[in-house]
Amino acid sequence: MPLKLVLIAVAGVAAWVQVILLCQLIGLDVGLAAPGTWLSLHVLSNALGALCIVKLLDITTHRIEQSVLMMMLVFSLGLFIPVVGIVGSLSALYYGIREGLLRHREPDYWQLTPRTELPYTSPAGRLETRVDSRGFIEHLLYSDDEDDLYRKVLAAGNIKSSLSVNALKQAMRHDDERIRLTAYKTLDRKVTQLNRQIQQLEARVSEGGTVESSNSWLQIASNYWELLTLEKGEPVARRQLLAKASAAAIQAVAVLPINRNAHFILGRVSLLQGDNRRANVAFERSRALGMPADKVLPYLAETAYHRHDFARVRSLLSEIDPAAKAYPPLSHVAEYWA
Repeated sequence: MPLKLVLIAVAGVAAWVQVILLCQLIGLDVGLAAPGTWLSLHVLSNALGALCIVKLLDITTHRIEQSVLMMMLVFSLGLFIPVVGIVGSLSALYYGIREGLLRHREPDYWQLTPRTELPYTSPAGRLETRVDSRGFIEHLLYSDDEDDLYRKVLAAGNIKSSLSVNALKQAMRHDDERIRLTAYKTLDRKVTQLNRQIQQLEARVSEGGTVESSNSWLQIASNYWELLTLEKGEPVARRQLLAKASAAAIQAVAVLPINRNAHFILGRVSLLQGDNRRANVAFERSRALGMPADKVLPYLAETAYHRHDFARVRSLLSEIDPAAKAYPPLSHVAEYWA
């Protein structure tokens, strides 16, 4: 409490000095004829007043986290009032606060999320401007900057296959030979790397303990799933890869039944194989073991749809967090079943 009183007293003295300086400025003789003396007192009193005000705000509210910035704002406001006038200072402060508040009223369309399909969809409410601002595939279709496209195709080699495969296959149909060959080599390299990893994992899968072995089988299943995204246009390869992914996921579950990720990938593979009963059991088990509901519920709703259990589809979709249903394609599905 004594510190608070001292701060109030110093702020009061600084304000009184400012009143005296203002009187001198408008022509009243208060004994401060030298401009240097007036300017020194003006700067010093503003600095002390700003420091005291910030300290008082810290004491009374405990909400001022950036005290230095606040002090600079108060100091600058008081320092430049004689130059721009009270009306100009208050107008600038008003418009600054107004623009700052309005800036945060715009809806946030993007957020950090593990849902990998979102970067390839346009969020509801966003105005679409230039065509080539929407995504890599649109760049490939409409952009004339071949050097820029070539660099992007090279960069796509470091992106997860499930995200980059469509763009790379589109690049394989581009008119520029350099872009076509680069996209082809990138896809071929991805396939080679995944197959090599599968061979290495299968060679040492029995060397680890229970958890390590289950995770190795899970990684093998995930690699087959990645290969599936690369070979999804080949029906025969698709069936073979689904069978291998299913077998690896089953091994992961058999070694460690509480591996929720293994149950989840088994459910996704079973869904593509048309085995809705096994897919439903796998997804339910994954959810029971702690897999986030917003990640599992859409797939459970899909299995219910394939089993023609439409009431359960509507029930499952209603359980999903509204924030997770805000983006297409899930937003369109949820809206239809609502």
